[in-house]
Amino acid sequence: MPVTKDIISSLKRTNISVDEEKTKLRVKDDFISLRNKQKAAIVELTGLKRTSIYRVFREGNISAKIVLALSQALNVTPYYYTGETDDKGEFNDMLLQEFLNDKGYSRQAERIAQKMGDAPAGAPSKPLSGSFAFPSEFTNSPGMNEAVSTLSEDDAVQLLLALLIRAKTGGSAAQLADFVKRCLLM
Repeated sequence: MPVTKDIISSLKRTNISVDEEKTKLRVKDDFISLRNKQKAAIVELTGLKRTSIYRVFREGNISAKIVLALSQALNVTPYYYTGETDDKGEFNDMLLQEFLNDKGYSRQAERIAQKMGDAPAGAPSKPLSGSFAFPSEFTNSPGMNEAVSTLSEDDAVQLLLALLIRAKTGGSAAQLADFVKRCLLM
């Protein structure tokens, strides 16, 4: 689900940067390299003036409005622009909800979850971006059950370490690693 003007307009203009120096450099590098049409689309989505984005270059203060517009346009994790991670990762629906919850916008996150769950009656259900839907024959197969039951703890740790190494390259491995971490914390 894309970030809309409606979502953006419900966000505050307060600073959410964790590392202002990283925020300055990252936003400047990424925004300056965009074409004018892309810059205009980001400015229009935020409902702010272009000078508000240029102010981020000088001060390192960034609002959720700007973070989400940039993240969606450039397919980058919003935590990259706030300085909370050095990995650009990818922008997806699950990450959007997590980010909104982390920054105190749980009501907006719930609205997004609700909209993602709303599908016309009879519409085929498809996995959302950032969601993982494993086929039942994969998760319930006798071969898979046997492999999981005979997997030693050391082998499981090695598999998790391999996944975390792959996750550093970004893409779906990063999303899967986040998903596995959440499962382990349940």
